[in-house]
Amino acid sequence: MIKKDIFQGNLKEQLKASSKDKLHRFILSDGMIRGAVVNCTRMVNEMRANHELGPIETLLLGQAYIAASLLTANLKGRDRISVHIECSGHVKGLDVESNAFGEVRGYLKNPTFSTNLSGSERNISSLFGAGFLTVTKYLEDAKTPYSGKIMLEYGSIAEDLANYFVQSEQTPTAFTLSVHFDKQGNVDGAGGLFLQSMPGESADSNVLAEAEEIMQLITSAETGFSLGAALANNIEPDYIVLEKFDRMTPLLLGNHRVEFFCRCNPKTMRGYISRLPQNELVDIVQNGPFPLEIRCHHCNTFYHFTQSDIQKMIS
Repeated sequence: MIKKDIFQGNLKEQLKASSKDKLHRFILSDGMIRGAVVNCTRMVNEMRANHELGPIETLLLGQAYIAASLLTANLKGRDRISVHIECSGHVKGLDVESNAFGEVRGYLKNPTFSTNLSGSERNISSLFGAGFLTVTKYLEDAKTPYSGKIMLEYGSIAEDLANYFVQSEQTPTAFTLSVHFDKQGNVDGAGGLFLQSMPGESADSNVLAEAEEIMQLITSAETGFSLGAALANNIEPDYIVLEKFDRMTPLLLGNHRVEFFCRCNPKTMRGYISRLPQNELVDIVQNGPFPLEIRCHHCNTFYHFTQSDIQKMIS
């Protein structure tokens, strides 16, 4: 992939931002609940730049990227996971995927949907309409992918994803996905929090209720707390867990990087073109247009091929 340089060549600022984009894993109440908290401010800003998104599109796809980042907490080896939404609303849908290395990529089906919105339609929950959410796990030691699908009920990525885990995997789960904008409309803090009852364990109902109460305090506008705003103020995500869940004896387990990253490259794209039928390749050579432009929809990187490049594929 080719990333747009949002740091304008300032290597120091780039490394500083990279060091902050991390996911921290933890457990609560002696292992009854597992969780993860992530700072992915750089990721969301790079995603926004590459996909050339407006503020509302950035908020929506940013939340999906944060969710995909949090889901890497339970991956290992070469595992990867994808979240797919297809819907009737202005968004039309989205696709994001992440892997155990913390790499996240994805796109909106309609990346300019805000240009068609009226003032009354700018409520996030109204942008999806009716539709479905599908989660697919590509596990390294599994012969086939595992996929689950539910209807959208809330018009919220966090709530519908939590509902997926309850319906498809019978695992109580909660998400907080937060993207904070400064007064100029720039993303200055983006991150999320994820809690899940440990699989195979029967968590005490009082423990689950306590965790739910704390999550509601974190996500409630009435408390004045915003995870994205906290990250914008340089509060470390692991400190937020230790502070907010103090009475549940949080134990930090480790961390790993998260990054907007796509493994597309010129060689891969050349392979896609070369697999076209021979007559279509001949037609491209004869009629163009050139340079032939191919776009990776996952990261919005453009690759260009000359007439000579296509002729070599035929040869």
